Order: sequence, then C-alpha cells, then structure tokens
Amino acid sequence: MRGIDAVGGDYSRETDAHDVWRSAEEHVVCFGVGLTGVTKDVDHVVEAVGRGVRVDFVMVDPRWLRAHRRVRGLLDDFYDEYAFVDRVEKAHATITALAHRFGEDGENGEVRLHTYQAWVQHSATIADPWSDRPKGYMEFHVFRRRPAWIRLVVSGFDGPRDNRPYVSHILHEVDRLIGYQLASAGSA
Repeated sequence: MRGIDAVGGDYSRETDAHDVWRSAEEHVVCFGVGLTGVTKDVDHVVEAVGRGVRVDFVMVDPRWLRAHRRVRGLLDDFYDEYAFVDRVEKAHATITALAHRFGEDGENGEVRLHTYQAWVQHSATIADPWSDRPKGYMEFHVFRRRPAWIRLVVSGFDGPRDNRPYVSHILHEVDRLIGYQLASAGSA
C-alpha cells in the first residue's frame, strides 16, 4: 500500500516513536484515547519543543470520561484494566504541566492540549503532518490485546498533499472530534 514503510507491533514501538519525534522539524500531532503511553516518558517531547517544534496533543476529555460511567466501563473492558480513567487523568495532568512549563519558560516551541468527547480505537503520532515530507505511525487498538496492536509506520506518503490517505483521514478525524481545524488553530 502506498506510503506504508513498515507494519509492526509492540516490539518496534519505542523505535518508531523515537524516529518520529526526532525527525520533527516544525510540528507534531499526537492523537489518541488517553495518551497514556506517550506521557510515560516525556523526554522526547521536551527535546522536540526545545528545538522549536509545536506539539499538539489530542485526547479524550478526562472530565467527560469520568462523567460517563458506561464509557469508562467499556474502556476498562476493552483495555483489560481497571480504572483506565485514572491513567487518562494522569496523562492529562502531565500534558497540562508541559503546556504551562513551555508557555512560561518562553521556549521556541510550544505544547498545546486539545480534548474531545468520544472514544476512538486508534491513535497516531505524526511529525510535520502538513509538510511535504510527513512521517508518523498509526496504531489500531485491538480488544484486550495491547501488545498485539497493529502499527503502520508511514512516511512521505508518496503523493500530493491532497492525496495522502492515512494522514489526511487521521487529521480530518481529529478536526471533526475537536470541532475546529487543528492546522489553523493558533497559527501565526
């Protein structure tokens, strides 16, 4: 399939994530349910922001999740863990602290947090998504099989900006979930 460099599972996750964050020149969009994985170790985020990269995190609103008991129950069952919402709240707090830290320190880059009120079963991290050479990966979450998640590693997308099936669909979905166009939100 056009634009796919590799298909991987849990064994390649750390390498894939490191490559995407390291390759970012201007922007990273990190989209997911709770962003619990990416917030375990934020060194790559801090390094990217230090190079002047803008990072947009897009995740489920933990207050909305806390208020919807049935959705919480579905997530607990889907991810096969008790109180998944607690980890989502912790990830939200970590990202909020990063946004405040870089906003106050006057770093070149910035961290922004966007939330949505829904549940999706995939995630994506894309470096320079609106450039001529985006690079990223998408993960499709599998019921109760976290290590068995399916990861597509993509780059270049081998086509014009208006014909990037993976990135364009993910970015369109993100825009629909948050209710505005992320590409133009807060741009100079």
